[in-house]
Amino acid sequence: MDIPSLKIFREVTREGSFTRAAEKLHFVQSNVTARIQVLEKEFKTKLFLRSKNGVTLTAKGKILFDYCEKILALTEEAERALFDSGIPEGPLEIGSGQTTASVRLPSILSKYHIKFPKVQLFLRQGNTDELIRAVLEKKLDGAFVYEGFSHSQFLETPAFSENLVIVAPNAMKSSEIISSWKELSILTFKAGCTFRNKLDQWIQEQSLPPGKRIEFDSLDSILSCVISGMGISLLPESYLNEKKQKKFLTILPLSSKLRRIKTVFIRNRELESRNSLNEFVKMFEK
Repeated sequence: MDIPSLKIFREVTREGSFTRAAEKLHFVQSNVTARIQVLEKEFKTKLFLRSKNGVTLTAKGKILFDYCEKILALTEEAERALFDSGIPEGPLEIGSGQTTASVRLPSILSKYHIKFPKVQLFLRQGNTDELIRAVLEKKLDGAFVYEGFSHSQFLETPAFSENLVIVAPNAMKSSEIISSWKELSILTFKAGCTFRNKLDQWIQEQSLPPGKRIEFDSLDSILSCVISGMGISLLPESYLNEKKQKKFLTILPLSSKLRRIKTVFIRNRELESRNSLNEFVKMFEK
């Protein structure tokens, strides 16, 4: 069992495909397949279940993957400690929700890139649940997530605050949002999204029925469909300001306990010594 083979094993696991792993690692697929076969022969067990849709870990494969993550994390930490010149370099993978990515991060990422050009920046988007899991599993170096959780494995740095509002088509008066509730469609992200959770709290606060849900993958899609009259949603005011679309909407404020939501930057405590990550935090730390 060698480090290069473990890196290949990790990439195949993450991608769920020998082909995609080979492309990401810039290897030929036969090399990737051969390395996995050597590992399977060494451990005398199958590590992957193969199907037409890709590959998934076997029970023994899952055990190896857990150890693989720990071994590679320690190896990479040792390499950084031995070769660290004090100047941040190498890959830095940051996670974020769509609002933060589109409104808050462009200036931060730009300043960081100008100051530390040797760092390879990657921005991954997801909902809060997905990002927390990715940081915990060290698939991300850090992530911007909404407050409301706690985990002893994380270091948290306050970042931004958002003001949330209910949005409806401009043709609808704010008083009609509740009076016409049964006829309205609710436009949301999938389960696990903080905005959806906040909207559900508002619905309960108003003693309204759950309503008909239509799920989307992007803020832009939700906003466009609200403007076109498809339904109502809950969105951050900073995003509406950025898009300059308020004039096409009817906006209903939330109660004080639901209105404000804070964004924090989380990182795994085991990555606390990473210079590139610490310098990134300084870009927005108050």
